[in-house]
Amino acid sequence: MHEPIVTEFATTDPEQARALIAEAYRDNRLQVRGTVENYRFEHNRCDLGDVHFDFLHNTLTTEVAVQPLGRVVLLRVLGGVLEIDDGIGHRRLGPGDVFAGPHPGHDYRTGMHGARLQVTGIDLALFTGIDPAQDGGTVGRLRYEPVSRAKAQRWRQTVEYVTGMFSDPDAENGPLVLGAAGRLMAAVALDTFTAGTTGPRPGDRRDAVPDTVRRGIAFLEANPDLDLGVADIAHACRVSVRALQLAFRRHLDTTPMAYLRRVRLDRIRAELRDAEPCGGATVTCIAAKWGFLDGSRFSAQYRAIYGESPGQTLRKC
Repeated sequence: MHEPIVTEFATTDPEQARALIAEAYRDNRLQVRGTVENYRFEHNRCDLGDVHFDFLHNTLTTEVAVQPLGRVVLLRVLGGVLEIDDGIGHRRLGPGDVFAGPHPGHDYRTGMHGARLQVTGIDLALFTGIDPAQDGGTVGRLRYEPVSRAKAQRWRQTVEYVTGMFSDPDAENGPLVLGAAGRLMAAVALDTFTAGTTGPRPGDRRDAVPDTVRRGIAFLEANPDLDLGVADIAHACRVSVRALQLAFRRHLDTTPMAYLRRVRLDRIRAELRDAEPCGGATVTCIAAKWGFLDGSRFSAQYRAIYGESPGQTLRKC
């Protein structure tokens, strides 16, 4: 482990994107579908040595064939669609899915369709001394389907906690702190992504409707910061869009998107209440952060639910 090295990269040139992927991951063959003039690739990394945290955004449909990564790569889909074929199976992942990426020892192909990804890479050596099944045991016990919502939320919180530790350029990051951070990531990864972490994938059955609602609520409560549509929510619940809408209407008398809007309004209210007096927070900025760009419409919705304007909530700080 070493001091954080932060890099940011953006390009509209597919060849530069291919070179970046080759440097950050492995040699690859990259192809872009669509008008190349509309292509944009972004890659930000916080590199700690044995662990790295990446944000990756790809605007068009891009297909990449990559050599074995030789490390455990764990992903959270923030937007768009990601497809992976690594010889284990073909997987199609959408917003909110948290899962182990391609097998560390296999060549693989991936398709990114306007995908935004949070990627965590962990060196295999870091599992030594943590995993009792060493010498490849970790890799053999990895499960590649999306983990449960509870485990996904804990993984997200762990990533946010560790990256937050290194976001301050003036913070002291000595070897003890770095070592502890690496061991924490490896331990949580083992608990989250190895055998027994995934549940059944129930179909679109009438008798599973209440479970559909519970999965939908858990997904929306855990991921209100994602750019979600009703199809993304249905994908997370593993049912059709129609089944999801019927379930929410029957049991909650609302729609999935209306429920998501209420979750985001609750987050806004909490931020307004927690704002420091004279700290520079504004209603407009906080609302925009959660996707409310129409100020008058947002204020009307807020007042209808909470009985006061968002400005009044902020001034109560």
